Amino acid sequence: MDNLKKAAAEASSFFNRAKQFTEEKLGNAEKTVYQADLENLIRRSESTKLLTEKIISNTTSLLHPNPNERFEELVMTKLDRRVMKPTNFEILGNSFIEAGNEIGSTYQYGSVLIKVGEAERKLGHLEKEFVQKSSDCLLQPLKSFLEGQMKTILKEKRILDSKRLNLDASKARLKKFHESNSHKNEAEEEVRQAQSEFDRQYELTKLLMDELTITYNHHLQCLADFVEAQSNFYSSCSKIMQDLTKQIGISSIRNTTVIPPKIDDSNPFTYPINSLPSSFTEKKKAKVLFDYEATEPSEISVSANQIISIQIVPNDNDWVLAESGRDSGKVPKAYIQIVD
Repeated sequence: MDNLKKAAAEASSFFNRAKQFTEEKLGNAEKTVYQADLENLIRRSESTKLLTEKIISNTTSLLHPNPNERFEELVMTKLDRRVMKPTNFEILGNSFIEAGNEIGSTYQYGSVLIKVGEAERKLGHLEKEFVQKSSDCLLQPLKSFLEGQMKTILKEKRILDSKRLNLDASKARLKKFHESNSHKNEAEEEVRQAQSEFDRQYELTKLLMDELTITYNHHLQCLADFVEAQSNFYSSCSKIMQDLTKQIGISSIRNTTVIPPKIDDSNPFTYPINSLPSSFTEKKKAKVLFDYEATEPSEISVSANQIISIQIVPNDNDWVLAESGRDSGKVPKAYIQIVD
């Protein structure tokens, strides 16, 4: 029975607040106005929430530029199954090292590839440390602030708004009773109780919002930690690249004379079409008449009606040197027709 009465009272209170809110919107009811200092605190709280959300979003974009990676990180964090994937620096470094090992360290190019790859992997390790430190010192404190203190502030602000509506609704009902009305005393008691509850909630809400000043000082320390982590990251990256520059001897590499490979006019199909000697004719456009499937490494496959670039090989009546996209090689002369 008590629960039923309580539910009925809550329903009645909700109805009265809804009615008061509607009347206020229509301009038919008086409204208790918050003092200027609280209004300023409310605006500051709402602004702080929005700005903190923006800082978190943009910081996350900096640490995880790939949207898919950000989504995966969010999911893994919710599932408490965070996995440290290799960074782009590490992926690039691994490819350099793989290429260097394949070419061989006996060649300067292969040796330098390995050294550059090792440096890129070091950069990747530093990036992981920076991302983790940034998350710990800035992102997590800001997220905790939104989930804890800010959520409490907004909750108490909503309760204050409800208490204010209750108070104004009680005042509106009191005005309807005449002096001789037997229910007037009950209405006056209701107003006194609503006023008391409103005043307590007002002070509580104001106190919580005032504490944002202390929170700002904490966030200032977090920001300083982030700047220090970012400064150390770029400083360490710079040192790694400076050491790499000395290690591989960039100056000597720049001063190395590049000797192009010797081209044999008698075997034109061993080098790219753009490197053909002057004894060959200029490029021409040709239309492929029939499909041709390459049978040798020096040949390329072409399709009927395809337009390709060709060069005529002197003293060769059977083949032309053709270029199709990035591929180049021999094509039977009988399979093409010159169009310009």
